[in-house]
Amino acid sequence: MRDDDHTDGPDADKGAAPGEGLDGASFDLSLLLPFQITQLSARLAAQARAILARHGELSLPQWRIIRVVAVGLSNRSTAIRKSAGIDKSQFSRTVNAMVDSGYVTLAPCSEDQRQFEIHLTDKAIAAHARLAPELAARQRHLLNALTPDQREMIFPAIHALARAAETIDFLDNLPDPKD
Repeated sequence: MRDDDHTDGPDADKGAAPGEGLDGASFDLSLLLPFQITQLSARLAAQARAILARHGELSLPQWRIIRVVAVGLSNRSTAIRKSAGIDKSQFSRTVNAMVDSGYVTLAPCSEDQRQFEIHLTDKAIAAHARLAPELAARQRHLLNALTPDQREMIFPAIHALARAAETIDFLDNLPDPKD
């Protein structure tokens, strides 16, 4: 919500005032870690899309799929989807569009019939060759924005937060609101 999206006066909602929680406590939205991470993610995605747009028609999910396969992480659908951070329905739509556009071909997975293998075409290999240097320069640019100490701690911190985001066990220790 933007700062100007609230209404003052008698027609205003009976909720909290801007900058005030429903419990009356003051808070700064910018201090909430998930909010900050979401904002950063949006900025990074926009930056990546701007780089991709300089070279044609690839979407960010399409690039991520090409990149995962091109660097040899996997050519199996489930591993690619998880590595690229794409949900199942978007992954399916994206892969189908890539087949239609001539970027990939699909083959059954001999070891797991629930999966399929994705193979890059010459078109995808050429796109990777064009884009990889610019996105590698972007990676260097982002890392150079950090001090050496920040660079040393950022990946362990990201991994620790990712693990913490996989559980809600911390809720077991909260007092029961009925008490």
